[in-house]
Amino acid sequence: MQIFFAKNGLYFYIWGTLRIDLAKNLADSTEIAVKWPSSEAPELFEELRLVGDLTAKVLVSPEEQGKFLLTGSLSGTQNLVCARTLETFERPFSTEMVLEVVREQVASQELDDEDADVFVVRIPVNQEYVDVSECIRQLVILQEPMYPVKNPDENFSFVDSSPESLEDPRWEKLKALKCKMEKAE
Repeated sequence: MQIFFAKNGLYFYIWGTLRIDLAKNLADSTEIAVKWPSSEAPELFEELRLVGDLTAKVLVSPEEQGKFLLTGSLSGTQNLVCARTLETFERPFSTEMVLEVVREQVASQELDDEDADVFVVRIPVNQEYVDVSECIRQLVILQEPMYPVKNPDENFSFVDSSPESLEDPRWEKLKALKCKMEKAE
């Protein structure tokens, strides 16, 4: 499925969607759990290096006519490269998500992510779901460590297994020059 949405005057295509269904007339808060397999949005899963399913547990709360607040958590597993050893490893993650969904007279879904804490998504009045693909992309990228480490609690020490001496023969001439200069003083 192809979704077209606008952000800051730019238009984006997303192939495959990660969506949360919204009841047309929700009166009370409802807790929902959504599981997205990689087949739902293969390009997004590949970009974010996601392994297995992505899961969201969300409380959908109606605020006023045509306005919902979605709060909850997003969890999954990423395949990352260790900054120390360059080995790939799987890292589970969980991050909080907050979305304000507003049904308005818009042609297609629009995302406003100006607020660092809350995504504001405007959807057409008759649309009964919200596509959270871009929100998820941003949340996963933000939770990813800058320098991922496979075993962060282990002490890391580089062990040189080469048979060469600890002394580098290329430094000998420089050391000799340094000694000569010290004696001259």
